[in-house]
Amino acid sequence: MTLPRLWAVTADHRVAARILRGALRHEVEIVPLASPPASGGQHLLVLEVAGEGTVTLLADPAGSVTAEGYPLLVRPMTRPQLALLFAMVERLDEPSRTGPPTTTDDPTDDLDGSRDATLIDRSIGPARYSASSAPSSGTERDGALRPPVTTSLDSTSALVGRVVARKYRLESPVGTGSTAAVFRAVHLDLESDVAVKILHRHRVGKMQLVKRFKREARAASKLEHPNITRVIDFGEDEDGLLYLVMELLTGRSLEAILAAETRLTQRAAVRIAIQACSALAFAHDVGLIHRDIKPENIMIVSRRDDDGNPCDVVKVCDFGLAKSRALAPDQEELTTAGMLCGSPAYMSPEQTRGEAVDARTDIYSLGTTLYEMLTGRMPHDADDLAELFARRMSHAPQKPSSIAPEIHPLLDDVVLRSLAIDRTSRQTTARMLRADLRQVLTLLDADADADEPDQLF
Repeated sequence: MTLPRLWAVTADHRVAARILRGALRHEVEIVPLASPPASGGQHLLVLEVAGEGTVTLLADPAGSVTAEGYPLLVRPMTRPQLALLFAMVERLDEPSRTGPPTTTDDPTDDLDGSRDATLIDRSIGPARYSASSAPSSGTERDGALRPPVTTSLDSTSALVGRVVARKYRLESPVGTGSTAAVFRAVHLDLESDVAVKILHRHRVGKMQLVKRFKREARAASKLEHPNITRVIDFGEDEDGLLYLVMELLTGRSLEAILAAETRLTQRAAVRIAIQACSALAFAHDVGLIHRDIKPENIMIVSRRDDDGNPCDVVKVCDFGLAKSRALAPDQEELTTAGMLCGSPAYMSPEQTRGEAVDARTDIYSLGTTLYEMLTGRMPHDADDLAELFARRMSHAPQKPSSIAPEIHPLLDDVVLRSLAIDRTSRQTTARMLRADLRQVLTLLDADADADEPDQLF
């Protein structure tokens, strides 16, 4: 599938650095395009920077044109591109550069935000940014940055202090994206903390997005499972504000952990994948395909077991792209045939072709995530999105043990089966993948040091 391209040229290093920082944090940025987007949906943004050459990002139109340009939700194409973007931002920010200065009077220009928002200690990329509204999950590493939370194009901060549905007081923004913002909030009657997702006001008039938002709420309400973020409430406030109330998670995203650790031990990676399989099996049972499994949507939450011992619980989040396998007669399909939905680096071959998907597409995406956890690399390397898609549909990845020799041969086999190009060759269900992983874990546990802790991290 070929994505439509957008072109932007700038000699202003400050503007370029802002756009690239936004891409690293999955934020909406104003981009000076040569011509407007021809349609909604995913595009390739080719950004040409004077003195630096070009860089290609993924971009989704996120609102109406302004005097400065077009609002786009920008993000990297692949995880390996992260390091290149960070290096480019550092060069653009150097005072000795001949481009415009990087100082700014805009207090939101260098602030961090999170696209998905039930996590309150979340990092994106090697710099390990974390939301300052959250308590720290541990000692900060040297060089880690903890800037405050961003405000969105919709003046998200203006909603702080508002009481939604007469019972949820919005305390502080946790993150914002192109369609919604999420707040840490207090349930006034129960005096408990929750996360409240608010659909941006400029999106409320877009009926398809509203329908998707409502569909997400209904879908997530069916998912009462220990490994899935719990939805508490949903509704429309008196003035038309749409909201979704979720449990507030205190923990770290798998994306943040991989950014800090590069790769995980076999036991930790397998345990995470087993719990993620449990979440997916439950979702598949009620007819929902996640379609966007990736480290960003897997959270590790610290809890205590029945004996009071610390343990780590995996939470699968963000069912915003979930697809029902059996729509009710009065429900319409909200994605067009051939539409690309999900994150390209983790998509199954059938997803990249725009074909109908089933549970095995989630298995492929989880297999990609497991491969990354074990090796610190993606199954396929490519310089651009077209090459990535082509390699994924024609080449099997190399064995994880060829990168990390300590990986057990059986785990090699399980991972490669989950990444089969032909979905009929993959594990048929999430439970089947979980059974394979449990067999691997039994072997790994037998070989483990008796003093090795049971916690994942």
